Amino acid sequence: MASKQAQRLAARQHLQQRMAVKAEEERRRRTVAWSVGGVGALAALVLLAWGAFAWLGPDDESAGDPDVQQLVNDAEAAADRCGDVEPSGEGATGTATEGLTDGRPVQDVYLECLQMTAPDASATASCMYTSMDGTSPVPLATEPAAGSQEMTIVTNLGLITADIETAEAPCTAGSFTFLAQDGYFDGQQCHRLTTEGIYVLQCGDPDARAAIEAGTPEMAGAGSPGYQYGEENTPVEAEANYPAGTIAMANAGAGTTGSQFFIVYEDTTLGADYTILGQITSGLDIVEQVAAAGVM
Repeated sequence: MASKQAQRLAARQHLQQRMAVKAEEERRRRTVAWSVGGVGALAALVLLAWGAFAWLGPDDESAGDPDVQQLVNDAEAAADRCGDVEPSGEGATGTATEGLTDGRPVQDVYLECLQMTAPDASATASCMYTSMDGTSPVPLATEPAAGSQEMTIVTNLGLITADIETAEAPCTAGSFTFLAQDGYFDGQQCHRLTTEGIYVLQCGDPDARAAIEAGTPEMAGAGSPGYQYGEENTPVEAEANYPAGTIAMANAGAGTTGSQFFIVYEDTTLGADYTILGQITSGLDIVEQVAAAGVM
């Protein structure tokens, strides 16, 4: 009897040992499985994050576009082009015509040098510039579209600076960068001033000065860079939607923006049809003085 009881005890102990070994083996299998599963989950998360970045993140192909990089390099090389240009103080002052509120400024205003800082190409936008004669050069179809740029205008009466909203108006900013680096605006004359209802000084016509000096000021305002493009960054329809200090683009209808722009020197209400390019940061008082002199 004692012998059978000893056998049963030994068998129970043997069973317990086997169960303990099996439990240990099962525990190890679970540990390995969890480890492998964790690594797999981590790898899946990494792949998911990479895919999201590739899909939603910056366009690396555009950012690495050699044409865009060359554009930035050219802009950097021209960024201090006006650094040594001082306002000349030249320009005649005529006699204002009583009651006239829209015409040539009494005080001559010359753009003696206009430059743009280099743009940020960490983001880009597609732009459509249409050559008006099929041969005039146009800016690059892919333009930097991040951050802002600084515009510096040396006028005969003093210095005007502005922050340009490159991210909001990349095609317009791109056009100015393209034109300014070659001196397109240098020597131009601002040809129009309005002093009632709307309050703007209009510039940017490459032919205005020649027309004025030829005694045909009525011909000023028709010039262009030889290409045109659509409007962007337009305001809402509202009272004073073009506040004092705004730089906006003139046009002759939808899709005809070129190089002519206007500086708003007093809050103005207009149709929401004109691209807002940026805001004056210094020198608005120069435009205010020109407005105070009147028109002829």
